[in-house]
Amino acid sequence: MPHRETLLADGSVVAGLEIGAADLLDRLAASAAPGRAFLRAAWFAAAAGDRPLVTLAGRSAAGAPFAAIPLVSRRIGPLSLRELAGSYWPYRSFPLADEAGVTELVSILSSPAARSALGHAWRMGPVHSDDPALQRVATAARQVGWIELRRSLGTCFVVDLGAMRAAGPWPSTKTMRKNRWLERRLAEMGPLEFRSVTGSGWSPENLALFAQVERESWVAREADARDTKFLADRSRRLWEAVIRDPALREMLVGSLLLVGGEPAAFTFGLRCGDRLHVIANSYSERFREGSPGRILLYREFQAAADAGAVTIDWGAGDPGYKSEMGARPGPEIVDCLFVRSRAAAAIARPLWCRGSR
Repeated sequence: MPHRETLLADGSVVAGLEIGAADLLDRLAASAAPGRAFLRAAWFAAAAGDRPLVTLAGRSAAGAPFAAIPLVSRRIGPLSLRELAGSYWPYRSFPLADEAGVTELVSILSSPAARSALGHAWRMGPVHSDDPALQRVATAARQVGWIELRRSLGTCFVVDLGAMRAAGPWPSTKTMRKNRWLERRLAEMGPLEFRSVTGSGWSPENLALFAQVERESWVAREADARDTKFLADRSRRLWEAVIRDPALREMLVGSLLLVGGEPAAFTFGLRCGDRLHVIANSYSERFREGSPGRILLYREFQAAADAGAVTIDWGAGDPGYKSEMGARPGPEIVDCLFVRSRAAAAIARPLWCRGSR
């Protein structure tokens, strides 16, 4: 049952535990900066699945919410811990009011509610190193005695659309000429259809087309098929749950390229404010020689820029084709483990930081 604890030192902040807390999460997300508006209840609940979602909430003494940290339980090897929930791994952050600073978060993390919720160890990540909530909560956690173990999982590539467009026509005349040539060559395999997907366009039929591209992609053939977004059952159910939220359904954007009626490539992302987060892009190996992935990405980025996107977060991974399209190294993607005791931190450090890049 939902419950709330209010025992704090200064009486100006109230901390509590709430089960689910959908109204609280949605209210905070709606009042946050546009780039953080996706941090809604459905975003967290979809990732939690069957696990209970417990939210550590912070409110002013007058009752106005300023922070909500949704947590689920997880085992990593022999370690049992609470971790921040999230539907896509680089974005495991939480809704935090712009005016909430380290002082307010110290009050929350010092509370009996936090001690009950966080246990002996808790995790925030993977998340971008410049995430404002991470920066503030990590400082607050250290001040109240948590030991932070941070590992790097790579670098997020960023496309600065605003700067490139300010410097001159983008894509360049040469690039546009090449793209038109590639489209003509690909069209020799069948008529091209470009389909934008958002809002009500997230139909079972379109999701099946995304899954078909993944089934015929190098990811399913050579990499771990569990990393697919629409082919793997667990991932497919997660995104189906996210799409049921009307607000998130409008923020999720995708595009499909069909050749002769057959899906050849897709893009899938999250557009918030002036930022586009690329969650996945893939192509069918059947159409590889026609460069369907490149063709569709340029069109999607042009559409994003025309819709007001200034920055594209493109995640980690192969920098080759990303650099060709203007991507440059951006923030680190980090994974943070907060441990209460120094002895436990000493044991966990070599295990947690193994493989850090």
